[in-house]
Amino acid sequence: MKFKFVIIFLISTLPFFAQTGSININVVDDFSKKPLTSTVTIISTGQQFSGDGNVVLADLSAGNYSFQIAATGYQNQSLNDIAVIPNQNLTFSVGLQKMVVREQEIEGLVLKAKVYKTSPESPVSLRNITSEEVQKNAGSHRDISKAILSLPGVGTTATFRNDLFIRGGSSAENKFYIDGIEVPVINHFQTQGASGGPRGLITIDFIKDVDFYSGAFPAKRNGTLSSLFEFNLKQARKDKMGYKAILGLDDMQLMMDGPLSKDQSWSGLFSVRKSNLQLLFKAIDLPFLPSYYDTTFKVSKKFKNGNELYFIGLGAIDEFKFNENAEPTLYNLTLIERLPVSPQWNYTVGAGYRHLAENGNWLFTWSRNMLDNQATKYYRNIETPENLLIDYHSQESENKIRADRNFRLGDFQMSSGANVNFATYFNDSNLKAITQSGAIADQYLSEMNLAQYGFYLQSSRKFLESKLELSAGFRIDGSDYSGLTSNPLEQFSPRISMKYQLADQFALNLNGGIYFMLPSYTALGYAQNGNLINKNSLKYIKNSQIVGGVEFNGNNNLRITAETYYKKYKNYPFSLRNGISLANLGGDFGVVGAEPLDSRGVGETYGIELLAQKRTVNDFYGIASYTFGHSKFSDLNGDLKPSSWDSRHILSLTGGKYFSRNWNIGARFRLQSGLPETPYDLEKSQLVNVWNIANAPVSDYILLNSQRGNLVHQLDIRAEKKWIFNKWQMTFYVDVVNVDGSKKPSRLPVIVLESDTNGNGIVTNPGAPQNEQIYQLNYGEADRSTPLPYFGFIFEF
Repeated sequence: MKFKFVIIFLISTLPFFAQTGSININVVDDFSKKPLTSTVTIISTGQQFSGDGNVVLADLSAGNYSFQIAATGYQNQSLNDIAVIPNQNLTFSVGLQKMVVREQEIEGLVLKAKVYKTSPESPVSLRNITSEEVQKNAGSHRDISKAILSLPGVGTTATFRNDLFIRGGSSAENKFYIDGIEVPVINHFQTQGASGGPRGLITIDFIKDVDFYSGAFPAKRNGTLSSLFEFNLKQARKDKMGYKAILGLDDMQLMMDGPLSKDQSWSGLFSVRKSNLQLLFKAIDLPFLPSYYDTTFKVSKKFKNGNELYFIGLGAIDEFKFNENAEPTLYNLTLIERLPVSPQWNYTVGAGYRHLAENGNWLFTWSRNMLDNQATKYYRNIETPENLLIDYHSQESENKIRADRNFRLGDFQMSSGANVNFATYFNDSNLKAITQSGAIADQYLSEMNLAQYGFYLQSSRKFLESKLELSAGFRIDGSDYSGLTSNPLEQFSPRISMKYQLADQFALNLNGGIYFMLPSYTALGYAQNGNLINKNSLKYIKNSQIVGGVEFNGNNNLRITAETYYKKYKNYPFSLRNGISLANLGGDFGVVGAEPLDSRGVGETYGIELLAQKRTVNDFYGIASYTFGHSKFSDLNGDLKPSSWDSRHILSLTGGKYFSRNWNIGARFRLQSGLPETPYDLEKSQLVNVWNIANAPVSDYILLNSQRGNLVHQLDIRAEKKWIFNKWQMTFYVDVVNVDGSKKPSRLPVIVLESDTNGNGIVTNPGAPQNEQIYQLNYGEADRSTPLPYFGFIFEF
C-alpha cells in the first residue's frame, strides 16, 4: 500500500513541476567541419533559434522533438526524435552539405530538409539509424546489431546471437569504427575469426547515430567486404555532470557525462556495466550461464580555434559456466556436452586529433586493441588429463595509425589518407578434433608479427546544375605477411558512384567497386612444427560489387528505396581438412580459421532489396523491408553451392507509436526462410573413437549445405512508460524477444550419447575391435526457441 501511495503521489504532482531542459546544436560544414551561422526550427511549433556555429535552445519542455537546421548555401538537414530531459543540457553536432547553385538560381529556390543520410561516395546501400531509433526498436534491447535486423539485406543465425550476414556474406566480413577508430570486437563472447556474439558491448546511450553501409564502401575504410558500421559518439552535456542508471533483468549499468573543466572545453562520457544475464538464463532454464562486465569512455577537448582532441576506450571481461540444474532435455544436454568453457577479455583504446585547415581538415588517429581468447573442453565435462579435448589460448593485438585529409580543389571535394597497422598474434594450444579426413591433434605454439599499410584517394563533384553527382576513388593495401600480400598494387581497389536526380523526389543511384580483405589472424598465424604453413597459399580476399537502385523521398519523412546487388568473390580461404570455404563458417561459438588453408575459394551473391521507412511524424514511426537473395560458394570440386547464409527471403516489419502520458509501444515481426545445412554423418558419429573426441555428431561435408533448416518467424514487442520530474526522469520498459516461441532455425536432429547409470556411454558391440565399436545414441528434435523477457528501470538525472 505504501508503494502504491508513493506512485500515485508522484504521478499526481507531475503537472506542478517545471519540466524543462535545453539543447545545444553545433552546426558545421559536413566536409570541412568548420562552424556555420545557422537557424534551427522546431518542426512541431515552427519556433526558430539562431546562432553562429552553436545554436542554443533553452527552456524546452521535456519530451521528444524534431528539428530542421538551415544555413545559407547549404542543404537543410533534420535532427529527429531527440528526447529532451528535465534539468539537462544536451549537445548535438550536425553537418550540412554545401550546395552548388548558380547565383541566378538562388531567388525562389525552395530548400527541403534532408531527413535520410547519403554521401557522394555512397548514394546507395547507406542507412543511418539514430540512438533513439535503436532504443525504441522492439526486440533489439538497446543493441545496434539487433536493431539493424529491421533493415534490408540483413540476416541472422539465431535469436540470441549477433551473427550478422549482410547480402550473403559471412559475419567475418563486417567492420566497425567509433569516431574514426577501428574497433575489432563489439560483442561479448565474440567468435574469433568472425564478428558475432550473443550480446553487444557498445553503450547505445553514448551513440548519436550509426552509419550502416551494406555496400558502396568509402575508400578511406579498408578490409570491408559485406558491411561497415560507423558509430558516431554524442557530445557530453556542457552545463554540469549528468547521470544515468539502468537496473534491468539482464544487466545493471551506470553512466555519467559532463564537463571536466571550468571553461567546459574538456568533457567526458563514462559507463560501466555488469551482467545479470546468468540470472535470467538460469531462471528460464537455459543450459549455459554467461556473465560479463564492460566499460566505455570518451574524453575530449575542444579548442577555441575549432580543433578537437579526444580519447576513447572500451573493454569487456566475459565469463562462462554451465547450468548443471537445467532441465535435461536433449537440446540442453547436447549443448552442455558440446560447448567449451570460453572466457574472454578485450579492449580498444585510441586517440584522435582533428585540425581545421584553411581548405578542409585533418584527422589523425592512433589506437590499440587486444583480444585474449581461451577455451577448455573435457570429454563429457569430466576434468581429467586423459579427457582433455580443447586447451586453447590465443591473443591478438594491433597498433594502428591513420591520417585523413579532406580538402576542396575548385568544384571537387577531395579526400585522401594513409594507414599502417602493426599486429601481433600468439597462440599456444592443444586441440583434438574430427575432420572430414579423420581425427587430428594440433599442438602448436605460434607467434606472428606483421604490418599492413594502405593509401586512398577519393573525389566527388556535381554536374548538370547539381542534378548529377559523381564520385570516384581508389585505395591500395598491402601486408608484409608474404610475397603474395606484400605488393599493394595487387590489391588496387577502384570504385565509382553516381547519383542522378530524376525529379524532386526521385533519384537513380549506382555504385561499383573492387574491395580486398586480409584473412583473419587465426588463419594467417596457424602453425605446424613452428612454421606458418598458410604463408605460401593465402592471399587477400577479393570482392567485386555492383549496386543499383532508385530512391523516393516523399512527404512526412517517407522514404522508399529499391536496390539490386551483385557480389563476386575470389581467393576465399578454403579448408583443406574439411573441403569447404570458410565463407560458410562463423555463426557459432568457437574459432574460425585455425587450420591448413589455401585461397581456392570463389563465390557470388546477388539479390533485390526493398525498403519503406518513415521517421517519427504524428507520433508514428515504421520500417518495412524485404530481401530476396542468393549466396553461393565453391565446394571441394569448385562447384558453387548454396552457402550457410543463403536465406532466400527475409521480411521485416517494424513499427511503433507514442501515446499520451509518455507511453511508447512498438513491435517487430521478422520472417526468414530456412538456411542451408550440412547433414550429419551418422555412421561416423556413432563410432566410439569419433564420439570420444567430437563430443557431438560430425558433419558430412561431402553433402555440404544439401538440406535446409526451418522457416523462422519471430515477433518482438516493447513498451515503455516515462515519468518526468523536475530534475530527473524515470523510464520503465518491457522488451519481449520471440513472443511466439518459434521453431529453432536448424532442422538437424538433436543427438546425445545414451548413458548407463554411471554416466558412461553404452557400447552396442563391446566385443568388436576398438576402432569398430559404436555407441548407442539418442535422437530427438530441437526445443522451440525460448521467449526472452527483459524489463527494467532507467533513471536519468
